[in-house]
Amino acid sequence: MKPINLDLTLEVCSEDGSRTQFYQDNEDQAEKLLRLLLTPRLFGQTWLIIASERSSSAIPCRGIDLLLARTQKPLQLTLPPGWLNVIEVSADSFLNREIDGDSLADTELPAEGSGDTFIEIHTSGDWLIQLKLSASRPVTVQEQRQFLVHFFELPVIPYRLLDGGAGFINPQKISRITLSGACHELADSALPADLLRCVRP
Repeated sequence: MKPINLDLTLEVCSEDGSRTQFYQDNEDQAEKLLRLLLTPRLFGQTWLIIASERSSSAIPCRGIDLLLARTQKPLQLTLPPGWLNVIEVSADSFLNREIDGDSLADTELPAEGSGDTFIEIHTSGDWLIQLKLSASRPVTVQEQRQFLVHFFELPVIPYRLLDGGAGFINPQKISRITLSGACHELADSALPADLLRCVRP
């Protein structure tokens, strides 16, 4: 098997809608960068410092919506308890709720057992992330009600990128989370309406 050359592009997606890119092709330095990204304290620091021999940048973490680390190196993500895998999906897969070609159009989410949930996350900077979360699903009514708000309580939301690498969402910058599918346990206490559209000024 041909070894994978480790080079890495880091994209900082900010609250103002800008995307800033950084690049590292030194394998040792790229490995170090990945180790520093794979920590639950990623957005808990005041500043994200990115430095090389040619430049140094300081970015306030309070203005970062998400980070994208694009690389072909397989990554071992540290996921929240109960999460088995979380991966970016295409818009078509999200709309059709397809997993490996199987439609989930008639399923109710979340429910007992384990399985997949499709999640759409919007951030303050109008970044849209569509994910498939494989997890042990909530089983009690209380856990089902807490499933949505749990995302806002996490220190970071890691996920695998569709084209290789990983993304890291700053939960403090989330403006909306939407689960695809019905959850009847939420319906009793929630405002009864279907998601129609989200319009930005």
